[in-house]
Amino acid sequence: MSQKIEKRNLKKKWAKLKKTPDNMTIKYFKNEDGEFVCPECGAIKHRQNSMHYHMKKHLEELTYTCKSCNKGFLQKQTLDLHMRSKHPELIKEAENEEKKYVCPFEDCDFKALTKGNCIIHCLRVHFQDEIKSIMNIDNETKTITCNECDKEFSSSSSFYYHCKDCVKLDKSEKKVQRLKSIAV
Repeated sequence: MSQKIEKRNLKKKWAKLKKTPDNMTIKYFKNEDGEFVCPECGAIKHRQNSMHYHMKKHLEELTYTCKSCNKGFLQKQTLDLHMRSKHPELIKEAENEEKKYVCPFEDCDFKALTKGNCIIHCLRVHFQDEIKSIMNIDNETKTITCNECDKEFSSSSSFYYHCKDCVKLDKSEKKVQRLKSIAV
């Protein structure tokens, strides 16, 4: 019941905000935990810039559009990534190949469209033992906690990207040097 009332209040706030002139900044509010709350849908973002981009989606300011499926994007780089992952046949072969990140480990043919995905792959596959020592998965809530800093994560990708800073690795080890070669 209270959720319906809260959602109704969000809709009222959003209706008022939509009437603001175009030259005014996008408006949203903070909850008692200091998180940014979208007045349209109630989405919560920890960072102001994430909320800003989220709100632009509601305002339909998706200036970059996929010519194949008409999906809209706020940033050109997100459209480019979409094209490479969803419509690679529309991209020239040489252009598509040169933008892939290759796993630096021998006998591994993994390729990723982004550096972040390649780093996460290396941590998941090639640093399993090291990562397991700091990874704690709550089977009930499915949250992952970093044993080094006690931060909680709702997705494994977020945890893996975070843990590269918390896991203690011997920098002189050859495999650590390989991982570092991606992160340059």
